[in-house]
Amino acid sequence: MKLKLFLLLFSLIVPAQAVVQNVPQSSQTEVNITLYPQDMALIKEKRKTFLKEGSNKLLIKDVPSDILVDSFIFQMIPPSASVKVLEYNFQTSQITRNALLQHSIGEKVNILPSRLVPMPETAQLLALDGEDCVVESEGRIFVLNKNRISFSHLPYTLAPEPLITLKVDNPKEGEYVFNMGYLAKGFRWDAGYTIVLDATETHLDLNNWINIHNKSGMDIKKGHFLVAHTQNAGEHFYDIEKPISLSDNAVKNISWFSALRLTPSTSFRIFPKNKITENEEGVVIKPTVETWLSVQNDRSHGLGVPLPEGIIKVFQRNSVGALFYVGENKTPFIPVEKALSLRVGSTKAITAEMRQTDYRKLGSQVVESGYRLDLKNETKFPKQVTVFQNVTGEWSILRETHPHEEEEKRLQWTITLAAQEEVSLRYRIRMNVK
Repeated sequence: MKLKLFLLLFSLIVPAQAVVQNVPQSSQTEVNITLYPQDMALIKEKRKTFLKEGSNKLLIKDVPSDILVDSFIFQMIPPSASVKVLEYNFQTSQITRNALLQHSIGEKVNILPSRLVPMPETAQLLALDGEDCVVESEGRIFVLNKNRISFSHLPYTLAPEPLITLKVDNPKEGEYVFNMGYLAKGFRWDAGYTIVLDATETHLDLNNWINIHNKSGMDIKKGHFLVAHTQNAGEHFYDIEKPISLSDNAVKNISWFSALRLTPSTSFRIFPKNKITENEEGVVIKPTVETWLSVQNDRSHGLGVPLPEGIIKVFQRNSVGALFYVGENKTPFIPVEKALSLRVGSTKAITAEMRQTDYRKLGSQVVESGYRLDLKNETKFPKQVTVFQNVTGEWSILRETHPHEEEEKRLQWTITLAAQEEVSLRYRIRMNVK
């Protein structure tokens, strides 16, 4: 009677061991991935599992190898206050010799035989000492090299793969569905464009691709991807409508947008490489006059979607239709109503020659520089050219022959040239060089 009473009290005092439930990727019913800059992704999964009544230990497998542990979110579907999450942990895959030994201290290990020093076949691992191990068998203590130790199984505290361990308390046995979300590293995206010009540069075909790179350690099966341009709330997302399967260490190129026979406008631009803060009097600069094509990003011009930052590969067909490579451009993010522009080469239709006409240093931090840019239209048709001047720090225009506009630490002058006309742009700028 006393023995039965003792066993009853013991069963009430000692908590029941948690029932282990494996939750592999095959239990996943939905996965959504939002890609952010800096190789960051928000992953939201829906999985199902069977829970016993009482304490359950969920081993959630097939997850990324670099999860931000403090970002983990868990919720039952439908939400239930009776299923309580007691703790969670993220284990990375770190199976090395030292990790196996560290996690086996206090456990029984196997000892490889040696002709020189007889040893028992099994022993309890007591401690590690440099390249040696201290073991005990049948009351005897042995010291042997780490290479003599083998393992009959993986210690339960080590995971062969990344693993989320979740301990929950459940009042009723049954099958449950839950949502979980977390931030993870290892995903990134970029965008690419191909543009094909016709022989006369009057029309172009545009294709835009979003490239998704997966080095997360996790295979994605039929995932729904969103791509964020920035991490700012309310910014534009690119919604990849069709589900995508993407293996670890793979890249998938997704067609995002295409448009045929767009009609670009042609412009000429000059980016002189003068140095405002240095004395360059007497130096003649012959800047390149670049040819640019632009298409307004709106529906009336055949576009009208936000275009991501990316690399543009430009091709052109010659008079017989053969395709050749022109070069590449890097474009910033182009919102709707802004123009997509690309450099397609240089022109001899307009010639340019620039010189510094004056240089003064006003104290130790302020300089004044004067410039003259001579432009000539070599053709019998009117042309328009835009001149860009980079500026830094505090600056002011003291004099100019043509009005300028400002654009992100850059000044620009737009000058119209009649047929075979010569025009000089003059300006004087004061700049603080501190």
